[in-house]
Amino acid sequence: MVEPLLSGIVLGLVPVTLAGLFVTAYLQYRRGDRVTSSF
Repeated sequence: MVEPLLSGIVLGLVPVTLAGLFVTAYLQYRRGDRVTSSF
């Protein structure tokens, strides 16, 4: 009963974390492209 739940949690969290990393990187790229003097 534990392995299917664990695999479901992992399969649910991995795409969410990857999407979050891509979104944050994209927002930082857009913000860095707009204002370059902050860095």
